[in-house]
Amino acid sequence: MFQRVEIIQWVQGFENAFFDWFFDAVSWFGEEYFYIVVLGLIYWAINKRFGAFVAMALATGIAFNNVLKDIIAADRPFVTHGEDVITNKRPGTATGMSFPSGHVQNSGTFFFAIALYLKQRVWLVVAIVMTVLMMISRMYLGVHYFEDVLVGAILAIITAVVLHALYARFAQDEKTLMRFYVVLALIFLPFFFILQGNDFFRGYGILVGLVVSLAFERRYVGFTHDVALWQKALRVVVGLLLMVIVLTGVGAAFRPIDNPVFVVNVLGFIRYFLVAFIGFGIYPMAFNRFKF
Repeated sequence: MFQRVEIIQWVQGFENAFFDWFFDAVSWFGEEYFYIVVLGLIYWAINKRFGAFVAMALATGIAFNNVLKDIIAADRPFVTHGEDVITNKRPGTATGMSFPSGHVQNSGTFFFAIALYLKQRVWLVVAIVMTVLMMISRMYLGVHYFEDVLVGAILAIITAVVLHALYARFAQDEKTLMRFYVVLALIFLPFFFILQGNDFFRGYGILVGLVVSLAFERRYVGFTHDVALWQKALRVVVGLLLMVIVLTGVGAAFRPIDNPVFVVNVLGFIRYFLVAFIGFGIYPMAFNRFKF
């Protein structure tokens, strides 16, 4: 029977330059810029209700994952065993605790939410393949145990299925759907005053920012997708540039320096709240204002 560390060592035993590149690339499909690109394309140019649902599922999954991580507080394999035993091939994405895997849970929730919304077999296959690849990737990169990625995948499927079932029940009425989104945000509110991990505060900032921005867009904006293809392309290109500027600019403005942990966490919450609110609420105002 393999020991938990031996599974990672076995996976890393296949190490070569191609796998280093490939699994590093796979890991990118579980990170914020990938989500921004896909959600921007869906929300701004294809179907805003579809984009809103997938974004809410993702944000809920991120918050849920980080609640579990902070409560369980399991160390990463390279921390427990040392980097002479387990090589950490991606230190930039190995922040916070280990169990369950955030990359697997979040990307799995994202892809399964898309598959459930579209009800197309091809997207179900994509969701399964991407989740399995992400599981292998995070072990190959040395940042998760097998149980981390396995539970992350299971929780991703559960989260996507439950949220889609509730969405299907409430989606017929806009006001009821918004109440559902508000309840999702309120469920995690107590953890704002309990947890200390910065990743939770950033994820919760996205979730609250989404709820506020969707209510704002519904009441004050009401943009449509009834425009020409070139206008949709312009929305996406300008929007992605704006998001990069907001992420980097707001990040620089809110960079904590020698602040208490709670202040750092609140600044992280505000930063990602603003990113979500601008992307889903403020920026779409330009569609009506400038006719694109």
